[in-house]
Amino acid sequence: MTIRKTLVFLLVVLMSTMGFSQYLTKEKALEDVKELKTLLEKQSSYYQVSNFDFEKIFNEVENKVSQEDSIPIYVLAFELEKIIANIIDRHANIRVENFEEDDYELYSSYFPIIVSSLRDSIVALTYNRTSKEYEYVDQTYPYIKKVDGVDVKDFLNKNAYTRKLSPKSAKQSDELKDLRDIGELYFKQGKKSLENIEITLTNGKTDKKIVLPLSNKRNWYFDIGTTSFNRDYIDFGRDKEFDLSKLDKWLTDTIAYLAIPSMLSYKEAPNLEPYLKATIEKYRESKAMIIDIRGNGGGTRDILNTLSGYVVQPDQSPWVANVAYVRSDQFLDEDISSMQSRYLYNYNSEMLSDTDKKAIDDFNKNYETEFKVDSTKFSEPYYMVLHSKQPINFPVYILVNEECFSAASVFTSAYKGLDNVKIVGVTTNGSSGRSQEFYLKNSNIRVKLSTMLSFQRNGKTLDGNGTTPDISIERDENQVLRKRDTQLEKLIEIIKKQNEPKD
Repeated sequence: MTIRKTLVFLLVVLMSTMGFSQYLTKEKALEDVKELKTLLEKQSSYYQVSNFDFEKIFNEVENKVSQEDSIPIYVLAFELEKIIANIIDRHANIRVENFEEDDYELYSSYFPIIVSSLRDSIVALTYNRTSKEYEYVDQTYPYIKKVDGVDVKDFLNKNAYTRKLSPKSAKQSDELKDLRDIGELYFKQGKKSLENIEITLTNGKTDKKIVLPLSNKRNWYFDIGTTSFNRDYIDFGRDKEFDLSKLDKWLTDTIAYLAIPSMLSYKEAPNLEPYLKATIEKYRESKAMIIDIRGNGGGTRDILNTLSGYVVQPDQSPWVANVAYVRSDQFLDEDISSMQSRYLYNYNSEMLSDTDKKAIDDFNKNYETEFKVDSTKFSEPYYMVLHSKQPINFPVYILVNEECFSAASVFTSAYKGLDNVKIVGVTTNGSSGRSQEFYLKNSNIRVKLSTMLSFQRNGKTLDGNGTTPDISIERDENQVLRKRDTQLEKLIEIIKKQNEPKD
């Protein structure tokens, strides 16, 4: 054997021992399927309450794996993803740690045009770099009716399966991200190559077919109202020198505005807490404040905890804002750190005062979760209790959309129901689960699962439900085309009318 062949042989052996082999024998793959089943039974929270026949789908996956002597790890991951997709857990996902997407041309191919939603329809868009607005690909036929001959809604229901348990308002928005990444959808079906795609456009009466090559770049859609995409805020959380004063302003002489693009922790942004406190004081004489969290993908509950001292009013304090249960086989009944960081404490915690406990007792008299929590699998409840400290005397309007996720959805639900707070926009994406990562023994596939059930004050989980607005304002055509932020404009008009002197 030559020196070169010897080195290649040793490299292959080394990669195999390090777990980088791209294939598993069917025996090893079946062991990982069984391990996933054990993880779901022992660790997952939302698996326990998901209304789905998991035994059937596990059998289907096992039968598919058994038909081959070996299976690519990424194919196994795609099969396991189909199982995970049937849990209402919005944080749950499957990842292949060493999967090189660029090695597969189709996987890295994308829908050739920009897509967004307008009410219940999907629109085909292009971006005008001069006007910095979107335009219809074809003004006469603005809507997408079919993709490769299949009704676009049916196409998404079949292929964007990881999104199917999103709250209704978020489902289409989530699905469109998968349509954008259409090469990945086809790759997961087993296709290896695809050059063109047929798109049927419609105006509701007549249709037009176009055939376009797949794109080698993602065609992103950026909503003008989403704070995390706003050019003024884009560096929030990325640049340590970011000027926080960009986040607040007067919208009118009496209406204050505060944008929160992400729920940063104070460890990440040490100046954020003093800034928030100073900003509230700055606008104490306002008639109303809009807190805009549209597009906020989450983070921590630090901002929620700080602002609650101003938002919660004395006659509603203490305010029970969130109830959660942790898988009981993971810990003893103490205040574990991951719950404390979420400001969640069990009833007997020394962090809760007698007044807090009385508020919890009063709250529980009429509180009922949407399904019974199995006491053999979950802890006693943990509570997030908020307090009035330096209350403001003006109303707060929290502007949300379907992109509000994780800690941003908790922020929304925690304040909903307060007398001086109105949630405005569309139902949030929901999700709150204390997610943990696990790695399957043979494939090293990463499995992310929520290990906590998290309930809103109305007894519904955040996952699968989201939080509904008190005032519904959906995007109109002008906002979809990036002409104007009409959600914000309409909210300003609502506040102005409410502040008009009564006859």
